Amino acid sequence: MKDFVLLNDKILPNDVKCYSCCTTMDLIALVTKDDQIVIHRFLTWQKLFTINHMTTIINDNNNINNNINNNNNNNNNNNNNNNNNNNNNNNNNNNNNNNNNNNNNNNNNNNNNNNNNNNNNNNNNSNSNNNDKGNNKSIVSIQWSPNGKMISIGCEDGSIFIYNIENAKLINKSHNHSHPVHKLLWIKEVSPQQQNKNASIKCNSNYVSPPLFLSQIKQNMNLFPSISYYFENSKEENIYLGGDIYDRPFDILISCDNIGVISLLAFGLFKIVTIDLLSLLKQKYSNTHFLIKPSKSLKILDITLTESLNKLSVMVETDNGLFLSVTIDTSILLEKRNEIHEISLQYFLLFQLQQSLDVHIKEITEKWKETQQQLSTKWVEFEKVLSDYGFSSSIEQELIDLLMCGVPSPPTNQFIVNNINIKKLKLTESNCNLIREILIKYILPSFLNIFHIITVLHNNSLENDRYKGLLDASTVKNILDYCGSFGMRLQSLETLICGIESHYTSFFSWLYKVQCTLNEIQPDRKLSLPFNELSIMSLLKKGLKFDLLFSPSLSSPSSPPNSSNNNSPTFSSTNYNNNNNNNNELNQSGNNSFSSINNNNNENIEFQYKDLKGNFHDLFKDFSSKIFDIFNEITTVLPSLFKFENVIPFCLYDKNDTLVSHKFNCSLISHPNDTVYLSIYTTLSNSNRLFICKREDKLNWSFTCYQLNEKYSILDCKFFNNSSLMALVSEDIIKTNQKKSTRKNTYLKQYQYNKTDDDNDDNNNSSVREYIKLDVNIPPSTILLDLLDTVFSNEIEESFKSREIILKSRISPITFELSTSRKISATFIGKRRVALYDLAEDEEDEEEEQEVGE
Repeated sequence: MKDFVLLNDKILPNDVKCYSCCTTMDLIALVTKDDQIVIHRFLTWQKLFTINHMTTIINDNNNINNNINNNNNNNNNNNNNNNNNNNNNNNNNNNNNNNNNNNNNNNNNNNNNNNNNNNNNNNNNSNSNNNDKGNNKSIVSIQWSPNGKMISIGCEDGSIFIYNIENAKLINKSHNHSHPVHKLLWIKEVSPQQQNKNASIKCNSNYVSPPLFLSQIKQNMNLFPSISYYFENSKEENIYLGGDIYDRPFDILISCDNIGVISLLAFGLFKIVTIDLLSLLKQKYSNTHFLIKPSKSLKILDITLTESLNKLSVMVETDNGLFLSVTIDTSILLEKRNEIHEISLQYFLLFQLQQSLDVHIKEITEKWKETQQQLSTKWVEFEKVLSDYGFSSSIEQELIDLLMCGVPSPPTNQFIVNNINIKKLKLTESNCNLIREILIKYILPSFLNIFHIITVLHNNSLENDRYKGLLDASTVKNILDYCGSFGMRLQSLETLICGIESHYTSFFSWLYKVQCTLNEIQPDRKLSLPFNELSIMSLLKKGLKFDLLFSPSLSSPSSPPNSSNNNSPTFSSTNYNNNNNNNNELNQSGNNSFSSINNNNNENIEFQYKDLKGNFHDLFKDFSSKIFDIFNEITTVLPSLFKFENVIPFCLYDKNDTLVSHKFNCSLISHPNDTVYLSIYTTLSNSNRLFICKREDKLNWSFTCYQLNEKYSILDCKFFNNSSLMALVSEDIIKTNQKKSTRKNTYLKQYQYNKTDDDNDDNNNSSVREYIKLDVNIPPSTILLDLLDTVFSNEIEESFKSREIILKSRISPITFELSTSRKISATFIGKRRVALYDLAEDEEDEEEEQEVGE
């Protein structure tokens, strides 16, 4: 009988550089050399789907480039519009200086062309930079979420991507590191009931059961439309609604880069802690060991966080050859776990609402851009007609003359009679109406939901005992005031859009009446609507090519009403009234824009943020970034509350000695009672041993070991469960006439390190380990390996289970990963062959099967 059952032995079509086994389902994720993530089933080896990570990167970069191009185009259009306005004003104010004005306009146009060229160059530079960044997003690590529904990947440039396994879509991307993320760990906390059973775990005196604050969050969410409502008509595919996040247990994604920076992300989305481990080690222990102070970087070999969130254990290697075991007290995570859980969910909800605003602002921008392009094309046709007739006047001046005198010039007559399709121009009104509908239906409810969340966070920040170090009351209050001011300006945007629609309605109705008069036809009653001449005059004075919605404000809120710079480029958004002609015109002396509300009738209104100015996009970008400043406190204060419990140098070697190669393999596992086990195998030991260390508290360490055959060496080892660990063991094959082995046998072995209640008393008693406690405190300057080599005997011991993987082979590397809940081992032989073993069952030999059959 063979130990373990071979489920599959497959040769893959492409090289695999990293892989991970799902913790809850029979799934394995393979990352190929071209950064494709391929998902297979264990048992049938059915290929479910492939996630093309580089395609995601390219699409993301294209979106960034498109946004840059759109912003530059908007800036260029605004510059051109401003020049046109200046031309019109110059022509109206001083017709005798036409030559000078023309020269100035030419200079302005040249400057605009230079600006456009500069913007294009900047775009090209941005494109090349983004492409360079895309090339650095190669995958170097991968990890499944505890529920098996998501998968996280760490990249070469320090970014982390999270994909949804159910639809292979990108959920979130973050950039928490500046160096490659070479290790990921995603853990789930134990339930509060299990925590309370352990007397050694400290419980928060203000502990609130999760269902209480979760139900409160859900109750608050019911006051507003559901998150799916905001995205029901969205074209965006990578929107993670995340309804399950409010029902699943609290979990933390731990990411480590190759210089020793550790980040903790709640639910894989919200960064709560960043630890620069090397800097902290130098601050605390540079004087206790001579190799810590000169070290420039360190690599994290393995890491674990106890399920109670109490202890963070890390095994590291410095760049000068020192291996350290580091234990950090993270009990603040347990003490504040409910508060952190609640804030994380509020962050996630804010993140979704901000995505909703992004989507609908983009939709408004596209609709308005389409409208502007249609109108601009028509006005260019008008300019061409004027040019063909040899007229030097502007289109606005021609239409003003027609409005005042009632008699069109020949080119104006030709344009209105032959080039105007009033039904197409009326589409501008319907687009304005659609923009207003998007604003009322989606944007304003999203903002009100955001404002409500920030209000809740502000109320929480006033509870100093519970939220101290997590929320800063003054910061939240400041942002709450900012949101109030922004909301008032957002509300004024609806009035602004109504004003734009009304002015265009008057203008197009007048044009239609003129067209019918010139063509001597009876007007259609549906198209012939009343119009306001003052409204039309205001529109023409502004300029038909002027962007009435997204143009930047030329005036500042502090400028006096009659100052020289108060030619506000937008409609009056506060004083608009359909029944008042005076309020229908563009107020040339007021500061009337989305960013600076006219206070002629609201002199008593004072805004907390009077400098809240700029065009629509600038204000929205500032708002989107500012609301997340609320969470800066938690990422700043929380790491400072972590404390080092101990740092133990395990072994060291001379890195300058290139003639000797050293092996060091380790694995960490935490038990529910905060006990941490550490397995270590190294060739630096005087004897060939697999050491197992048990840490029960700060000073209580105990040890055991397996003495290995001198031909054995451990390639990799990982804890399998609370009682055993798995190891890939290679056996040297040395012939009599050889001094060094050229071929090796490789085995998958299972070693017992702990006895649990589930173990059978009659089985494997010989494999249950007896731990020896060291009677001396281990000072930081002591090398632990030197002590352990003198404690244990040299009696060779075997594993209680073993299965050959490959015999007499030169293939390397050979690695493996475990799915502990599914009891599966995935062993990679080289880069293309994978063997899957069921660790819970044993395989019968063919002879035994035949005897059973007989």
